[in-house]
Parts: sequence; structure tokens; C-alpha cells
Amino acid sequence: MTSSSSQPVKAVLGPTNTGKTHLAVERLTAHSSGMIGFPLRLLAREVYDRVVAIKGSAQVALVTGEERIIPPDARYLLGTMEALPLTRDVAFVGIDEAQLGADPERGHVFTDRLLRARGREETMILGSASIRGLVKNLVPEAEIVSRPRFSTLSYAGSSKLSRLPKRSAIVAFSAEEVYAIAEMLRRFSGGAAVVMGALSPRTRNAQVAMFEAGEVDYLVATDAIGMGLNLDVQHVAFASLQKFDGRRLRRLTIAEMAQIAGRAGRHQQDGSFGTVGQPQGGFTPEEVAAIEGHHFPPLASLFWRNPTPRFGSLDQLLSDLAQPPTNPALRPAPEAVDIAVLKHLAGDLEVRARGGDFDAVQRLWDICGLPDFEQLGAEHHSRTILKLWQWRTSGDGMIDPDWFAKRLARLNDTDGDIDQLASRIAAVRTLCFIAQRGDWIAGAAGWTEQAQALESRLSDALHAALSQRFVDRRLALLLRDAGQRHAALPVAVGQDGTVAVDGEAIGTLNGFQFKVDPVAKASDHRMLLAAAEKHLRAELARRAAALAEGDDSALSLIAEPGTQPRLAWHGNPVATLAKGPTLVQPSVQIDPSLRRLEPVQVQAITERLHRFIATQLARHAGPLAAMGEAAGDLFTPPRVRALLAALTDNSGMIGRATVEDQLNALAPDERPQLRKLGFTIGSLDIFHPTLLKPEAVRWRAALVAAQQGGAIPALPPHGAVLQKAGSQAGLAIAGFRRCANGWLRIDMAEKLARQAHAARMQAAAPPTAPIAGGDDDQHDDTGDEAPHATSPGFLIDPALATSLGLDEDTRRALLGSFGFRTVGDPALQRWRWSGLRKAADKRPRRQKDRKGTEVASSAANGETRRPPAKQAKDKRSKRGKVRTAPPPTPRPERQTRRSPSPHSPFAGLAAMLADARKD
Repeated sequence: MTSSSSQPVKAVLGPTNTGKTHLAVERLTAHSSGMIGFPLRLLAREVYDRVVAIKGSAQVALVTGEERIIPPDARYLLGTMEALPLTRDVAFVGIDEAQLGADPERGHVFTDRLLRARGREETMILGSASIRGLVKNLVPEAEIVSRPRFSTLSYAGSSKLSRLPKRSAIVAFSAEEVYAIAEMLRRFSGGAAVVMGALSPRTRNAQVAMFEAGEVDYLVATDAIGMGLNLDVQHVAFASLQKFDGRRLRRLTIAEMAQIAGRAGRHQQDGSFGTVGQPQGGFTPEEVAAIEGHHFPPLASLFWRNPTPRFGSLDQLLSDLAQPPTNPALRPAPEAVDIAVLKHLAGDLEVRARGGDFDAVQRLWDICGLPDFEQLGAEHHSRTILKLWQWRTSGDGMIDPDWFAKRLARLNDTDGDIDQLASRIAAVRTLCFIAQRGDWIAGAAGWTEQAQALESRLSDALHAALSQRFVDRRLALLLRDAGQRHAALPVAVGQDGTVAVDGEAIGTLNGFQFKVDPVAKASDHRMLLAAAEKHLRAELARRAAALAEGDDSALSLIAEPGTQPRLAWHGNPVATLAKGPTLVQPSVQIDPSLRRLEPVQVQAITERLHRFIATQLARHAGPLAAMGEAAGDLFTPPRVRALLAALTDNSGMIGRATVEDQLNALAPDERPQLRKLGFTIGSLDIFHPTLLKPEAVRWRAALVAAQQGGAIPALPPHGAVLQKAGSQAGLAIAGFRRCANGWLRIDMAEKLARQAHAARMQAAAPPTAPIAGGDDDQHDDTGDEAPHATSPGFLIDPALATSLGLDEDTRRALLGSFGFRTVGDPALQRWRWSGLRKAADKRPRRQKDRKGTEVASSAANGETRRPPAKQAKDKRSKRGKVRTAPPPTPRPERQTRRSPSPHSPFAGLAAMLADARKD
């Protein structure tokens, strides 16, 4: 670590919940190496886990007083501020909670890191805005950046303990107060989690996990929650506003109040703070305004102690440690435990006798750095320090392993009450600290493993004791018997979704939704739901992973009439389709039962469902997705894009009359693009045959309902081609067209249209052999049909219509919609082509025939108009009567014969026949 001031130093200052630590972790991982010092072992462990997830365990180290994880190739180090190695050369250095330099006990350590700890490339100082002036004074080269709080913190006033909102933390400042409040909450609400500084990190994590999992709604804590894990706390209630700081009982400072109150509301979630009753008169208006506005009085100075004392003699060491600072922004640190122990041992005859030995003095000061975890005071702690110093300065310089083993064995007892277990854990932490020092005891790695294992066992026992005392477990379903109060009951989920605890059903789990057994008492519902949420968390996580990573066979579309379109996993709804950017891009609204999952799991499920939709559309409604992409492709001609957009909005099919103008406006080279997509440009409709298949119809109905925000209409049966009744919306989506007293599927209607046009073309073609009773030289100039004295028009075979189930009225109405009209006696089933009515009313436009001659053309079907005078006289005067054949006249020019509609699929065939006649 370099102390050069030439490297950039940035001070990021602001209140709690501003993302300072998150920013420091981002900067740490952006460098090739680095380290961050934290005020608490628990916080260091939390950030260590986060960095391991980013960089891998082989590159990240953890260094605290009681725990050391240092891989050989570690490039990133997280640890407590005291354990931070100043001699390590790294690119980045972070100093968290720098305002703790004003703490009487540990402040000099934070001040020393603030002044001396530097990274090669970047140094970041994190802390409260109250330290801004001191940073400018002590680190003038630092760039100061202020960060606002992500959420609002507001004062909620005073409340009774029984009226506190759920997800509240109650703060007290002594173990007796904490225990009393937790006991009352047990009677009021079923229990509370307990967090105190005296607890081991493992116990504290277990209690916090119980609160986070919702097993209890309240957390009772000391000011230990002011720094450390981010908790899901919405309200902080102060049971007291004063504490004993080791010297006197005093009122909390505004900065301390704000640090604790700031635990309420994390990230974007607003929080509140208040009091339980009116402790010490409650908050003053000035304190409330300062906490809500994050306006705190600036710190006047930081504590400092000489970080590099000399060890020439005991007196020289004491003199250097008492040296006052030269900067007025610094003041001498109060006498900490290590100096108090050193002064106490300075009166010992053996220590005084060796007071001139450099190594002895240096090792004495080194051992004085052992924290007083048991809080027994300097005199009692000095006895342990003296014994360790004697071993360190005699023989091989190592601590007696027998003494260490006996201490470890004496503490290996998990029985006892809360205070006894906490006392044993504190003593074990002392042994963990010693075992971490390989230069103090031989076989340090083995002793470390044993000491940490014992600490874990004692921590688990302490957590169980706290839960047994402060959590109500009287509900019979959650108990085995009085002798097994803290035993975990077996939970099983049956094939039918039944959730059983210890063999008794408490409800059912269908997909991700848990329902309490309907026969359970109403008073038991809350406890049953809490138990299910606790025990089913792993099962829900497993199901979430199975859903996110499984194949499409488990997923399905629920398209029941009268309901919103939904997606199901193993038949259980997991999401609803809603309006999206386009018809083929619906949004996915996750079912409320999945919102209890982790955000990462919900996001993975959402992405999986989007992939399922895309896959199913490509499989069953591929043309719809293709036309949507083509409509949004800038390389698609504008006229084609407009037509495709209309088709997409209508779920892939549209009445031809609706887009007739757009269709006519297409250039000759643009129409093939529609056919290339597989569209059928029919007489009445434009559609894609694939979209009429049953599964495609289901998906199209779901997409339309999602885009319109409505329910799915009733669809016709699979394979139906003719329906007499039904939902108009459902029939339209399924591709049915209204005809007379029924509905016919549009592809069948187009099949009938093609049959009719084929009959028309066949009638217009010259016969290959003489027709009995006919005259080859006689032709009707007023129609397409071959002249016949007794049978005008042409015949359309009714067999196809009959096979489709059409009655005569429906058939006539359908052929009429195609532009065909009956000729003569209806019983003769003779037809003629008259064109579509809507198109016939349009102004005729000029077209050129195949020889280049410009002729008048009907807008509807491209036929040449009849001569207005003579031909009009020859028409029959009444419908159904046969016209008298005119006297033989010369055959008119072929270009005057009416040609088929250019939109007809037989236009090419007609052109070939016309060329053959001319030849």
C-alpha cells in the first residue's frame, strides 16, 4: 500500500442507504487488486461473499481478528479495519465508515487508515457527511462526492409496543432491556428475533434470517444494527435514547440516532422511525428535523494515536503512545484497552525487568492487541496477556498447546442459558484470534479449525436458546413435544400438492400457490401460512429453477372462453398475457403467487415464458410472426409494410374490400412479396392457410385478447368448416365469413370461388368439337359465356358446396358475394359473371391489352366494358327470361371480349387462351 498523494483519492459522503458500499465494491472489482476495511467482522463477511460471487473464491481473501481465509493467489482482500495489512501493495483501497475516527475506543485506527492507507491507482473514503470538513483538512487532495439517500426517512411519532407495525426493529441499549422487550413481543405477536453485539456472527445471521424469512415480524436489537447487514426493516422504534458508553450514561448523539434510524427503508423503499412510549422525553423537534433532513453537526476532530511507536524500551513505547498529534484537527485518543493493559503490566516486576529488551517490548505490545472479547476489564484481561507474553518470550516463542487445548475443552459445552452460551462464545473468540496467528502457536491451522467449529456449535445452541425463549411455538402442529421444542418438523409435498407437516396436512401447493387446509381453525391460519412459507421456500426455489430451465413440454397456453389468456406450468397458471408493443409481442404478467420468489428467479421465469411464446408462435403461427417482422423491416417497401401492418393487426387475415385500395396500389414487383410469405389473395379475403389450423387459432385468439385487454371468445370446434351459430368474435378470429344464415371458413369460401371462376373460364373457352343444337358462328357479345339459344350462362357444379354442408340459399348468397348472378330459370343453375358490386361503382380506368391497345376496364375485375347502345337493347328486360339471339353478325374483334379480373387466379389462363384464339 502506497502513501503517495499523487494517486486519486475520492471521498464519497452521505447518509445511510446511499449505495456507498455498493459503489466501493464496484470500484474494487474493476481493478486488478484491492482491499476494503470495514468496521465489523459481519459486514466484512457479507461483502466477502459478494466479491467471491463476482471474482471466485480463489482470488478473494477475508481477514478479521478471528477468521482468516487467504488463498495463495488472492488479489482482493476484505477485512476489519484493525486487520487491514498496511504493507500490502494493491491498486485500490477502500475505507468504510470513516466517521468512526471520532469513536473513543477504535477511532484512532480509522484515523490512521484515513491518513496512511492508499492504493496505487485509487483510494475511496466512505462515510457520513459530518466528516466533510475534516477530510478537506486532513486529505486536501481528496475529491469529495456527495450522494443522496435513495429513500425517504420520516418520523412516525410514539407508539405502544403492541401497536407497532410489522417489519419493525425495536432498539434498546442493554441486554436486560432487549430481553424484556422480546418477552413482551412473544406474548403480543408470537415472538421476535434478537440481535446484539455480544452475539457471534453466526448466531446473529441465524436470528436475522428468521426475521427475513417472516417467521417473526419483529426484531429487537442494540445499536449493533446501526452498521452491518441490510435488513428488511420498515420502521425503527427507539425504546431508549441514552446508553452507557463505557464511562458514563449519556444521550445518543444526532449522528448515532440517524445511523440507527437509517436502517428503516432500504434502497427505494421509504422508512420511518419513532419511539416506544416516551423514553427520556422522546425526540426533540430539532433532532427529528436533523434526522429527516440528514443534517448533522460536523465533527470537530478525530482521535489519533501514534501508529508507529518505538520499542527501544518500555518507557519509550509508553512515551510514543502518549505523543500528542500536531494537527489541530486531531486529538489524542482516550486510553483504550490495549494501552490500559500495557500500563497495568508495566508495574509487573518481570515485565519491568525486561523493559529494555527490544524483542520483549515489541512482543508485549503485539500481544496487547488481543481484543477483550469477554469484556472483563483491563486487570482481568492483563492476566491472559501476561501469560501469553511469557510463552512468547521464552523457549521456542510459542504458546503452550496444552493450555490452549484445555481452554478449548473447557468451553466445549452447548448446555446452559443465553448468558452462559454468549460468555462461552466470547471466550472461544479469544482462542480463535490466537489460533489465527501462526507466529504465536504451532499448528495454527488445526487449532483454527477446532476453535471455529466450536464457535459454530455454540452459536447454533445460542440461536436455539434465543428462539426457544423469545419465539412462541405453542401451536401443536409446530411442536413434537416439550423436550423437542426447537426440533425441525418434517415437511413433505405429495404428488397431488398436499403439504404435510409431521404427517398432518396443512394445505395444498398447486404450482406456486399455497392454500391453507379449509378445515383448519381461523386462528391457526397465520401460523400455518408462516410455517408453509418457511418450509416451502426451498421447494418454491426448486420449482422456480425447474420452470426457468425446463423444456416446453411442461408449459401450455390456457385459452378458455371468457377468461384472460394465461400460461400454465404443469397445468397451474403462472402468468397472464397482456398488451404488448405489438400483437405478436405480448407482455407477460407474472402470477402473484410467484412474487415471493427472488427477483432473479422471477426475471428468469419471465424470460423463459417469453421464449416459450416465441417458440410456440414460430411453430403454430409462424406466418403471423413473419409478417410482423416484415412490417417492421425498413427494407420492406412502404406499401407492402402498410398492408402487412393491417394484416398483423387483424391477426393475419383481413377482408379484401378493407384493403382493396392498398392492394391495387401495389407495384407489379411488390405483389410477389406477399405470395412469397405464403398469403392467399382471395376473392373476398387475404389470409394464410397455416393460420386457420386449430392451434394457430388458439394462439391468435389469445394474442388478440391480450392486446385488447379482454377475454378469449368462444371458438368453433376443431376441424369445423361451417357453423350455423356461435360467437361472432370467435368465428372471425377462427377465419369464418358470414354467408346467408351461416358462417363458412374463408379457405373453403375461396375454394368455392376458384371452382366458380374455373367454370366461368371453361365456358368462355372455344369448344373443341361441335355442340349439338349450337352454332359455332353465333356468339353473345354481351357476356363471357359461349352462346347458346336455350341455356344462357354457365353451370357451376354444386357438389363441392354440398360436401361442405351448404344449403341452396347459402350457396347462392356466397356465389353472389363472389360477383356471380343467376341467369334464366333458377332451377337450371345457370350463372353469369357480373363483378363485385363495390368495385363496379368505381370510375373505369384505362388499361392496355396484351397487344398494347388501351381499353376501358372495370375497376373491379379488369373486364372491357360493353358497347353502350346496341348491346343494351339486346339484354333481357326481365331477370330469368332468355334473350333472343341476334342475327348473325361478323365476329367482333377479340380485344372487345370481356377478360377475367386481373385479381382472379385464372387471369393468366385467360390470357393464354386469348392468344391461342388470335393465332
